[in-house]
Amino acid sequence: MKSRWIKLQRILKDPLRKSLLKIVLEFSKECVSQKRIVQEYFSRLCYRKNYPSLHNYVKDKDIGKLQTSRVLHSDQSAETLINKVSFYRFCKKHQIPTPQVLAYSKDKELFSIDDQKLDDSYESLKAKLYEWIEKSKHQSIFIKPVDAKGGVGAYKLNKEKLNDEVYVKSIYHSIINKNYIIQETILQHPDIAKINPDAINTVRIDTYQPINEPSRVLSAIMRFGRKGSVVDNPGSSSGFFIPLDLTTHQLKAPGLQLTVVGNHTYTKHPDTNIELENHHVPYVNEIISLVNRACMALEDRLVGWDVCVGVDGPIIIEGNHNYHVLMQEVAYGGYKNHPEFINVLKEENIH
Repeated sequence: MKSRWIKLQRILKDPLRKSLLKIVLEFSKECVSQKRIVQEYFSRLCYRKNYPSLHNYVKDKDIGKLQTSRVLHSDQSAETLINKVSFYRFCKKHQIPTPQVLAYSKDKELFSIDDQKLDDSYESLKAKLYEWIEKSKHQSIFIKPVDAKGGVGAYKLNKEKLNDEVYVKSIYHSIINKNYIIQETILQHPDIAKINPDAINTVRIDTYQPINEPSRVLSAIMRFGRKGSVVDNPGSSSGFFIPLDLTTHQLKAPGLQLTVVGNHTYTKHPDTNIELENHHVPYVNEIISLVNRACMALEDRLVGWDVCVGVDGPIIIEGNHNYHVLMQEVAYGGYKNHPEFINVLKEENIH
């Protein structure tokens, strides 16, 4: 209840909103017409002036149908995407660039990536962490849950933080008590890092593969984290997302923040003050080629990919069969007007 009140306050204070009378009338009309509380009116920003109509957007319940569709996803492909160890092995098998996994924990035991059991005592793991950091290309490692979404529970560890006993013990307890992977950190392209150096800022790009046809990209956004956060996910941090034009390879401001974390819009990154409009994103054609190849190899027909723009090319961080369609379609202006996504909806008889 408290979170709903906070969201309402943010909407009421939004300088881009329509008049209260217009909001009430439009919202009431949609609720009466659809015989339900139409939350999408607010989550799709339809209460703002000069924003697309609600009729351009897919209903939340229909997005849920797509995420659990047995037509678009198989048990095998979904499991490969959910489990980060399985996904890493899929990428290595198909020569898809992805961060190097060093070890993983399962059922309170620690294993190397080739499934050899490792000593999981605190002192032994701390020594291993030091060794992995020492040998890593960028003198740091990234630790995250095997099956979590949105960067929840993730840690970035370097030599300096190894001296923080409280921090290291919290990592140890997370690794031993839950299922985690430990991987080398990657370096993002300097053109992206200058906008936000604190996290790997990823391109979220979704693919759709029609039956007996090649995979194709639907749309793309760039997700940026904020100072002090090691993740860029707009749903679990104070980050934001911004449309990426797949033709010009440029960002199209404003950046948008979800209501649940702030509801702000940005023409500049709020921490670095870097202009977002028309900022060029490197390797976009390579990103498109890579995710289409990954989609075809995976045989999952609707996937949201998180891709790092690396120094030497794209690196796939992960894929999601149940990805956050809301962000993509808000950035696009509504997926009900998307020529390819209309075909996705038809596959589940969604109108």
